[in-house]
Amino acid sequence: MTTRAATNQDLLHVLARDHRRFDERCRSFLDAPTRRGERLLRGLAVDLLAHEAVEQLLLHPLVADRLTNGPRLAMARVEEEDLLERLLLVALDRPLASDGFKPSFRDLHRHLVEHTDREELEVFPYLRHVVDRRELRDLGRLYTTLMVRVPTRLQCRLEPPSTGERRPLLRIRDTACEILHELGHPLPAGLAPGSDDLAAPVRGVVIDVSDSTLTPASRRTGAANAG
Repeated sequence: MTTRAATNQDLLHVLARDHRRFDERCRSFLDAPTRRGERLLRGLAVDLLAHEAVEQLLLHPLVADRLTNGPRLAMARVEEEDLLERLLLVALDRPLASDGFKPSFRDLHRHLVEHTDREELEVFPYLRHVVDRRELRDLGRLYTTLMVRVPTRLQCRLEPPSTGERRPLLRIRDTACEILHELGHPLPAGLAPGSDDLAAPVRGVVIDVSDSTLTPASRRTGAANAG
């Protein structure tokens, strides 16, 4: 029997919970006093990108490996996260009191809700059928740990990238990779620290019906060539 405490640590449960929280934070943000608005926006931006970066490390490789059409679904989520970051940077680049800020922030909020709704509809129900409950609980605990440590280490510092600088989502993912390494947890197959490929955690995974573990694509290619 699954206890309430165990369910609350389930990866899919905590992700859905945070999706609702981000929606609520976006809805309430525009009502915040202007003098607190910039600080609140920076905090929201760091938390949101940390969430997406951690999903790239924990959720998307799992989707790509365990679901029949997982690579396509995972890549679609990465593409949505790419747009989400771009919309966020547009909002961050505009003064809060400007005429353009509210429309840009509403675009961000709308895309965020559409992205999380699709994730919960197209991925979560099917993943729950094929992933062991204990594994989901372990991943849920790891997600919770990362969502505390990553923003803390960043100290809410998030600036739009200058010319030639790594994009914020990649920099935040680098921080999450550092923490995973410190925790003794392996990175997804195909992802090297400092990778500039946003989809690297997905590209390194292929479906292997004989083994439920994450499999490097190069290993499958080598086996095929050997045959």
